[in-house]
Amino acid sequence: MTAKQRKNLIRILIAFVLTAGLTVVYHLWEAPVWALILSYLIPYLVVGYDVLLKALKGIKNRQVFDENFLMAVATIGAFCLGECLEGVAVMLFYQVGELFQSVAVGKSRKNIAALMDIRPDYANLMSEDGRVEKTDPDEVEIGSTIVVNPGEKVPIDGIVTAGSSSLDTAALTGESVPRRVHTGEEVISGCIALDGQLHIETTKEFGESTVSKILDLVENSSMKKAKAENFISKFARVYTPIVCYSALALALLPPLIRMLFGASPDWIDWVARALTFLVISCPCAVVISVPLSFFGGIGCASSRGILVKGSNYLEALAGYGVTAKAEGHRIAVGNLRLMEKEGAAAAMDAPSGTVCHVAVDGRYAGHIIISDVVRTTSKDAMKSLKDQGIRTVMLTGDTTAVAERVAKELGIAEVRAELLPQDKVSEVEKLLEKKKPGECLAFVGDGINDAPVLSRADIGIAMGAMGSDAAIEAADIVLMDDDPAKLSLALRISGKTLRIVRQNIIFAIGVKVLCLILGALGIANMWIAIFADVGVMVLAVLNAVRALKIR
Repeated sequence: MTAKQRKNLIRILIAFVLTAGLTVVYHLWEAPVWALILSYLIPYLVVGYDVLLKALKGIKNRQVFDENFLMAVATIGAFCLGECLEGVAVMLFYQVGELFQSVAVGKSRKNIAALMDIRPDYANLMSEDGRVEKTDPDEVEIGSTIVVNPGEKVPIDGIVTAGSSSLDTAALTGESVPRRVHTGEEVISGCIALDGQLHIETTKEFGESTVSKILDLVENSSMKKAKAENFISKFARVYTPIVCYSALALALLPPLIRMLFGASPDWIDWVARALTFLVISCPCAVVISVPLSFFGGIGCASSRGILVKGSNYLEALAGYGVTAKAEGHRIAVGNLRLMEKEGAAAAMDAPSGTVCHVAVDGRYAGHIIISDVVRTTSKDAMKSLKDQGIRTVMLTGDTTAVAERVAKELGIAEVRAELLPQDKVSEVEKLLEKKKPGECLAFVGDGINDAPVLSRADIGIAMGAMGSDAAIEAADIVLMDDDPAKLSLALRISGKTLRIVRQNIIFAIGVKVLCLILGALGIANMWIAIFADVGVMVLAVLNAVRALKIR
């Protein structure tokens, strides 16, 4: 548990002990209402003060309708009706559910951090008297001095105030050559000190540091394309105001109608029903469990070497080859089309591999033949995809002869060869036009020329270990160990995650609707409301956690 989670757990335990003690006392002694309210307010505020503050902040910012507002209104209303125990219980169990969800997210976050290996576990904080102690990076304030020893990660962005060291920045930049830093230079979190101790004055909080932003990018942008999440976000924005106004109508309209017909209005009964209705209606189970399910799937994938993230913007890149000046000569290295542009006559392609032609000052100098080697797992990967009903098409810049040889070896029926980056995009466009409703097009690549098409596909998948930085940046999913067999695993993880998402949506909304009807009819009391809110949330979160594991 983090320090914040431990603090919340302590609050919950204190509130529980106080509530239990007060319940026993008032069971033996019939106290006046004012005594009940004042005494139960103590555990209520201990466990729920942050919810009340968030509700007030939402009202101040004109973003009223959220779960904090629902909890605040329902529990304060319960106190007003003298149902103090129920009011405390609602807030107490709500915080239990929140803690449970926080721990579950933390577990998934650790999986992602373990894969990227950049999130620091601690910071060596130096106090004013020179003592150094390990502490949670979250607790380090701006302007503090931290010490980074050889072999340790820089936990927070800052400026070197003493010492010098070579920094391994490969995890962040992909640059394999260490960078030397000295006093007065900036350092970013996630780097590893190799050979010297550094004293660093922090310039950012941990949550704003580079390492945290990278993790947030992975955790948050990776879920932007999820239709179910988009649905839940829209659902919560519309649903919460509707239930609030419905609860208000339930509290006012029936008593007023009864008064018109000369019957007793029963204000207390209908207000109690409205408050129960509010507690039941809290959308926590759906709002929390659906993103948590996706998050669990991402965590499961990350633990298997599959990094799932969001697409990034890229510039369009060249495709014929490269040209450079060396020792006063113009050197051109590339394909036949580049040789034609350079005006250099070239020999025909050799059938045994990919030919890289070389011209010097417009004159043909020769060629290099590069033979492709098929990975040992590629054939099994293609077979596994085919067994799952996945259609495979090879798009490559290689020559037709090489492409057809590799495709035949892998069992791929459709091949498009000798494609430039823009040609690959065109081919993907054609495939996208032909796909049926509900189908999804994924593109797998590793070269810099694959970057544009990785961005264009529904899902871009890059080979992480050998792939170019541009391809990895453009991709939605990265296979960190370059194993094509991970494609099939990624599909299985995706399928399981979506099944869990659907289960949670159906279960949570189904129970909510049933309990809302019972609450409006006066059949469901506050304890059933607690189950409909917190109980359903806990069950949904437990189900969502299953996404972290796959056989």
